[in-house]
Amino acid sequence: MEAHHSRDRSSRGSRLAGTWLAWWAALAVIWLLLVDTLDPEELLVGAVAASVAASVAVAVQRRGYIRFQPRARWAAEAPYLVWDVVVDCGLLAGALWRHLVRRQQVRGVTIRVPFHHGGDSGRDGARRALVNFAVSLTPNSYVVDIDPMGDSLLVHRLVPVPLDRVLLREEERAARTSIPNHPGGGT
Repeated sequence: MEAHHSRDRSSRGSRLAGTWLAWWAALAVIWLLLVDTLDPEELLVGAVAASVAASVAVAVQRRGYIRFQPRARWAAEAPYLVWDVVVDCGLLAGALWRHLVRRQQVRGVTIRVPFHHGGDSGRDGARRALVNFAVSLTPNSYVVDIDPMGDSLLVHRLVPVPLDRVLLREEERAARTSIPNHPGGGT
């Protein structure tokens, strides 16, 4: 019995260490992106800041205040996200050219995209946060609102374009999970 409890504590400790390390790595990368230097002093400050922030994040998560449980396979979307950022930079450069040089009017649009809000689970919370991040990271779009009652996202686009990979996938998910006679769901 004592060996079983020891293994449980060891397993919990490993999960906790893994969670802390994941937070630390993500926060350290964000620090590097923000400071844009590899100066040893900045790296040290970034490592310390990421350590403190990762410790706070793990403590908050352990208390149950935040339920954030992403799936590892979601990380496979990162290359597509990088590509979307590059494409959007081109779209905005073209819009700027049309506006400044050709004196054409460039107008953004606000669109409502079906989006299955989900429940209060860590998995649904992680999906909502990461979809918001992925859409808002691209220079052409940002999420204005997530409407849980209407199961939709309100997205502003500086240059009107068809839905990108993330929004198309979420629109399809909403269609699969829509409930007839639910506000925003079904037709």
